[in-house]
Amino acid sequence: MDAPYLAQLQDPPSELVFIMGCHRSGTSLLYHLLAYTGQLDYLSAYDIIKYDELLYNRITGREPQVKADLQQVLQKEASRGLDDLPVGADLPEEYRFVMPQGVPGTFLNINKRLDRLFFAPCLTPRSLDAFMEMCRKKRFLAGADRPLVLKNPSDYYFNFWAVHQMLPQAKFIFIHRHPLQMLNSYLHGFPGILKDRSNYAALLDKRYDALFTGWSLRRQLFIAAFRLNTMPRLLLTRLVESFQYYMAHVADLPREQYAWVRYEDLCADPAGCLSGIGKQLRLDLVPRVPAKFVAPRHLPIPERVKRHYARRVDDIAPYLQHCQYSAWQE
Repeated sequence: MDAPYLAQLQDPPSELVFIMGCHRSGTSLLYHLLAYTGQLDYLSAYDIIKYDELLYNRITGREPQVKADLQQVLQKEASRGLDDLPVGADLPEEYRFVMPQGVPGTFLNINKRLDRLFFAPCLTPRSLDAFMEMCRKKRFLAGADRPLVLKNPSDYYFNFWAVHQMLPQAKFIFIHRHPLQMLNSYLHGFPGILKDRSNYAALLDKRYDALFTGWSLRRQLFIAAFRLNTMPRLLLTRLVESFQYYMAHVADLPREQYAWVRYEDLCADPAGCLSGIGKQLRLDLVPRVPAKFVAPRHLPIPERVKRHYARRVDDIAPYLQHCQYSAWQE
């Protein structure tokens, strides 16, 4: 529906701000808190689910009714499934859902399945045009040149330096979480959304929806993989490699173009952390933190997870020191 209106698009926002962090590191929490300031534009669930008709809906005056109808559908969901964040048409969401998606391969190798699920980059030279069209749509809808904050964890692990090279003026907010707690959250959270279908996730992601229809065997393979004792080891290996990538490249970014925050500090003092980020990146941020919004969960850590972590803790010592974590921080 939007094709006839694409010629009306002009430049993208002059400021792009990427949240960069691992899955389960608090990227969604930070994304929400930045969106709640009201000073930054962001990609919403509505933007994703109705992406091909965003311009049409706005120009023809259909947008309020389409959003209201979508909100009525989404409010039936209790939460996203991965966490307790509320579901709605205005929920901040990841840009990967509107990027070109290849046909998934049938990977019998668990390493390949794992990489496809978590670590494969989304923003690449091949997808850059589609990404920029999305940004131009957002500026059109905003009606002004507002900073656009964006999130997609898979572009953090081994890709943030490439993103900087493609978009050298972009700013980055890195969020860190203690690796042991993060690894445990991986293993705890993702099997649940694979076991029980989330209607909300299915609306966002056609590939996820297909796992519960034509690709049910793939879903069962994913679930079985998380039960294997090798899964903590394989996940931790890739995480360790991503920490090494981060340490190798972060200092090469222009210092005025990135900030970093720890998940633990963000939970303890969200307003203070947001103010600090705004000062470092020269963003006009006024923290507006909803009451009782920040409620970190404390999950029990199985012994198998502790054992695998203990074997690699020396390998991530430089990263732990950089983030000011102790090896076994409570």
